[in-house]
Amino acid sequence: MVLRGAATPPSPARAAGGTGWRSRPGRGQTCRWMLSPRLAALALLLTACGGTAATATPTPPCRSPIQFPAPSASAGPVSAVADQAQVDPGATVTFTETLAGPATVQVDCSQPLQVLVTDSTALSVYSGYSVGAAADACGTLTLAGGASDTYQVTWPVDPSLPGGTYTATLVLGDAPQLTLTLAVGTLPGAC
Repeated sequence: MVLRGAATPPSPARAAGGTGWRSRPGRGQTCRWMLSPRLAALALLLTACGGTAATATPTPPCRSPIQFPAPSASAGPVSAVADQAQVDPGATVTFTETLAGPATVQVDCSQPLQVLVTDSTALSVYSGYSVGAAADACGTLTLAGGASDTYQVTWPVDPSLPGGTYTATLVLGDAPQLTLTLAVGTLPGAC
């Protein structure tokens, strides 16, 4: 056997008519079964030394959090706004919906303003309602031009809720439903 110019001496057992490479050599003799692990280690070492080192992916620069405007929506006689566009898990978002005249709307007295929050896959993560309305702010409401009623409902964001985009649908009686989009958690790369 020849290894890049180095020859392995023949086994004395083979020269003396023994069983060849399978016989155990005497003291100070080299044989194939001892040489193979050494070659494997040498090949592994040369491969590791000759390879290129893995480079770390650079960390993106930290940037100041983006300040989003408070989400708002309107349809017909109703308009809504959230007090914040981005909220941390465990915090609370307050939604305010205003009914402006001239309008006639049927509003439930026990749960006038309802909120349904869904995640980006349309899975419901929260539903709630505002406290009961005063007698003059529920039932069949007929508002003259310039008159308005305001309703509020809160969303206590669950501390275990994963970060992402969420949609809040606000329902005020038979008025058109309004949807607001909010971000929960910090955006990637924010400080």
